[in-house]
Amino acid sequence: MKKFLLVFLVGVLGMSQAQNCEHTVVQGETLYGIATKYGKKPKELQAMNDGLTANLSLGQTIKVPCKFGQKIKAAVASAQPDDFKGNFVYHSVVQGETVYSLLKKYGLTESQFYKDNPEVETEGLKVGGVVKLYQKDKTSEDEVAIDGYFLKVAGTGKMNHFNADQTKLDDSTYLNIAVMLPFQYEKNVEFLKKFKDEQEPQIYKRTRIFLELYQGIKMAVDSAVKAGLNAQLFVFDTKADTAEIKKIIAQPSFKQMDLVIGPGFTNTFVYAAKILKQDSLNIPLVSPFSKKEEVISGFPNTIRVIPSDKSHYKAIGAFVAEKYLTENIIIAMQDKNDSEAAKTIQREIVAKSLLGDSVQTIIPTITEGVFKPIESIKAGKKNIIILANNKEAFSSKLSAKLIPSSSKHEVILFGLDDLKNYKNIEVDYWDSLNIHVTSATDIKYGYPLTDNFMKAYFKKYYSEPSNYAFTGFDFTLLLLNELLYDRNYKHEKLVGNYFIGGMRDYKFANNGEQNGISNNSVNIYKYSNYKFLKLND
Repeated sequence: MKKFLLVFLVGVLGMSQAQNCEHTVVQGETLYGIATKYGKKPKELQAMNDGLTANLSLGQTIKVPCKFGQKIKAAVASAQPDDFKGNFVYHSVVQGETVYSLLKKYGLTESQFYKDNPEVETEGLKVGGVVKLYQKDKTSEDEVAIDGYFLKVAGTGKMNHFNADQTKLDDSTYLNIAVMLPFQYEKNVEFLKKFKDEQEPQIYKRTRIFLELYQGIKMAVDSAVKAGLNAQLFVFDTKADTAEIKKIIAQPSFKQMDLVIGPGFTNTFVYAAKILKQDSLNIPLVSPFSKKEEVISGFPNTIRVIPSDKSHYKAIGAFVAEKYLTENIIIAMQDKNDSEAAKTIQREIVAKSLLGDSVQTIIPTITEGVFKPIESIKAGKKNIIILANNKEAFSSKLSAKLIPSSSKHEVILFGLDDLKNYKNIEVDYWDSLNIHVTSATDIKYGYPLTDNFMKAYFKKYYSEPSNYAFTGFDFTLLLLNELLYDRNYKHEKLVGNYFIGGMRDYKFANNGEQNGISNNSVNIYKYSNYKFLKLND
């Protein structure tokens, strides 16, 4: 059965607010959804309709509030279902309204408007005439969120983010930025339908992550535009599907992009990078989340903003070599699978020792298993134990085994920031083992960039920005402000410089001519008195 819901415009011709209208239930409607359409809560509709429950029947009529004039009623009475799925507002044109004002008010494109109202294109708007305005079904807060974040048209009312505005593409002063992320809109709409009226609707966790990332990106673009940058933002739902990604890149307008952010997953990012490399478009492609080597290996035009695990291990090695080169340094592996990480740490320490004042080359001991590090502890020395993996079971077990030794010998344990999330490492261990961790994220409260972003974000979304929103804002603002004013991107503009963001710092490095560049900025933190203190600046 075709879904045909009539969403009425309230207050156009000013009838008494106390007067009620009737709504006829169609397939797929719920009490919660109907109440939302009319700006009411389910309990309020039940108060207007004796015996009304959440169990609705097709064709059932429900009293609903309205303030309709006769012309709107006539339009509704004469309206017939058509093949376009969705909701329509039947709007009576009043003095002073234009096509532009209607597009802006209802979030429509010109093509959609004229498709539904072909007579307006030839005859123009007429006061008192009725136009048909397509609107998505807004049955829950989260569905409104999904729709509003990345399906609404631009502020001009003329550009849908999924369709390029050719007049702007022809203007070389515009920067064209493509955001390709797996929002999975259709899947979320189906998911939302499964919630009952009394349940609070939710969206997929991963979808929320990418929406929050996009919020940060959008706010960075808005900031750059306010500063005088001409930018056009294109937003594509990749649906986490390589076929969809191929279709997006095949669009003619995609060749005129100056910057691409995403796709969000490692495998889909690599897929897109391969296509763009073959097409020789040489568009800079930013990986927003992945810390894997695959996103930069073999793709000279890619940018990885999240430091890899290797960067974390090298940061530990450099810090230990600077502070504890003459102490007993032990690198702890679980098994041979950790060899690469262990050797990365060892090489970094050896290299630093060769550059320093040491009369001999310092080669840290690499151990395997839980007991070997404990057997390697020496009296009269600081025992620096570095975890060469981020496996919770191994880290937790070794930490527990080290506690007795820490009462007799000085032990300092180093690991990646995942240690902070391990439930089996008790709070007492942190002080006893002098635990140090690496981290690439640190929200800089009191820093103007951070505070201004947080205020603007809260004003717009009524919540504090998540790490994902911070990530999107930081790297997008960095790229727009530092790189793209002249639309002439080169990795050299980033490499060798140090950038301070609101949450993450950026120190980009080359990885060879055939590879992309990567952010390697990692800091060391010491746990002390229930706080993490930053040790390297």
